[in-house]
Parts: sequence; structure tokens; C-alpha cells
Amino acid sequence: MKDAEIQGLIDKTFNKLKNTGGGKNASYIPELAKADPNLFGISFVSCNGTVYEAGKTTTGVPIESISKLFTLARAVDELGGKTVSKKIGHSGSWLPFNSAVAADLSPSHTINPFVNQGAMATTSLLYTKNKAKFKARVLGNLDRFAGKKLGFNTAVYKSESETNSKNMALAYLLKSHDRFYGDVNDTVDVYTQQCSKTVSARDLATMACVFAKGGYHPHTGKRVIAEDTAKYVIRAMHRSGLYEYSGTWAAEVGYVAAKSGVAGGVLIILNGIGGLAIISPPLDAIGNSVRGVKAGKLITKGLYNIKDAAAKFCPPPTTKQIRVKKSTNDKTRKRRYKSRKSRKTRR
Repeated sequence: MKDAEIQGLIDKTFNKLKNTGGGKNASYIPELAKADPNLFGISFVSCNGTVYEAGKTTTGVPIESISKLFTLARAVDELGGKTVSKKIGHSGSWLPFNSAVAADLSPSHTINPFVNQGAMATTSLLYTKNKAKFKARVLGNLDRFAGKKLGFNTAVYKSESETNSKNMALAYLLKSHDRFYGDVNDTVDVYTQQCSKTVSARDLATMACVFAKGGYHPHTGKRVIAEDTAKYVIRAMHRSGLYEYSGTWAAEVGYVAAKSGVAGGVLIILNGIGGLAIISPPLDAIGNSVRGVKAGKLITKGLYNIKDAAAKFCPPPTTKQIRVKKSTNDKTRKRRYKSRKSRKTRR
């Protein structure tokens, strides 16, 4: 598939859905209710760093719940997958992402790293008593994936801080079950700031591509996370990245990792191909972007129809050849072997 065909797929999807109605902006966070419902942008960043996009792809929105997968990656990178699985869990849930009933009755209480209680507990795994260092550790991690310093939406942060009573209650509930690993007030505050970082569709696609490329940044070529960490996060997203819709997504699209946020972002990891992101604020009843999910389905299916897509978009990284100096004995054995082989040939 040529570049023009890929761009054509993006353009066709954008034009098909740009006038699609349905859904409402998130209203439980007052500042998000003010977002432009007509904002719509699609960006795809291939593993070789090429960017294909349509619509408003540089307009920033709060990252919200999509931030959870990057904090999870940092925790796994530092503590290991086994430790994080033990402390956070990876169960599915049919209840809403901020359900106190689920937090109380679930055997793990944290459930998984993508519901609010599990996400805050994951952030608490990175807790340090020095709040400035704790904040830099969590927020700076998002910048590493983006390859630049991301913005911060102060208005959204204040709005969420004034309406985060339920998150505080969930955190204290986890603390009572010994499933919260840092100071509640500091952790919930840093978690709220984490969700208030701003990203564009292009930023999200770039950040998604890090996972698709096995932990390498598509533009800088630098390793951001270990390959095993990328695989761990992708597996976790398969189970619960789109909340209650995750099973339907898997049935209709396939085993493709996706994560949504209530500001209207949808991030999709096409392993070995690239990162796809859509931003459109109106949400469905579950909390996923209406146009984001529709566009994600169309483009994902189109890109996966490419023959040998992984080889085309994500060629194996070139490795520097290491010359190993052989011992004298090795050289001697090699000469003797060639000599014996030569004698046998002459016979």
C-alpha cells in the first residue's frame, strides 16, 4: 500500500464520519462539558515515523484515562510485571469504571489498571514522600512517550479537583483493604494532574506507536520502555481498555489494543504497524468517543488488510555488528577442520 493509499484511507474515514451525530460531552467534569463537540481529528503514525492525518490533529484535549496505560508501563518497567499484577490485578468488570461496589466486592478490590481505583493504585506504586519528585516522575513519564513536553490544562485540573470526591472515597476504600500504596491525598492529586495533561491526536498516535514499535520512539529511535513492558500493557488493554465495550471491540475488530478517555480521545495500538489516535469529544453511554470508536474500526481493518504490513511499517531495527575476537585455539581448530575437509575432497 502506497502512502497515497494510506492517506486516502484516513481521508475517506474522516469525510464519512465528520458529520456523524450522537453522543454527549462528559458532564460530570464541568470543564469537559464546555469542549467543542465538533472537534474531530485522526492521526496515524507508522513505525517508520511517517504521519498520516485528517482534521484537527494538533488541537489539545486532556488525556484523561488514556494516561493510565503510560503510568502502568512505568510501573511495570520499574517493578516488573509479576509485582504489578499481584498488587493491581487484571480482572475484567461489567460495572462502571468508577464503581465503589466493584472496588469493595471484587477479590482484588483494585480490579485492573484501567478502572479508576486500579489506576490510582497504579499511580501510588510510583509514590515518593517528596511530592515534587513524585509529580515529576508521573507527569514526566508522559512527556517521554510524546518525545516532548506536553501541555497542562489548569482549568480541567481545578474542575476535577473540585469534583473528585468519589475518587478520594475509592482511594480510601482501597487503603482499608491494604491495596493502596502511597499517601491518599498526594496520590489522588498527582493522578488528577496526570489526567489533566493535554495531548493532540498526533501526540496520542506517536505515544501509541512506542508500544507498536516494541518500546522504541518512532521519531527519535530511542528506547522508551522495555519490549516486555510494551507486551504487558498491550495484553492488559485487550482485556479492559474500552471498559465494558472491550469484549464487543474484540469480537468486531480483533485482538487490537485500544484505550479511551472521557475528553474524547481514542488510542489504538496496531502492533508492528503503528499508532492510531482519534479525538472527538461526544461520548456514548459507556464513556467512549462515538466517532472515535467508529473511525478506529474502519481504519484498523483497512490497515490490517495490508499484506506484510508489519514488515513494511516496522522493519527490524538495524543492529551494529559486534566483532568477537576469537582465541588462538579457535583459529587453530578452524584451520585443522578446513585442512581435514580439503584432504577428504582430494581423496
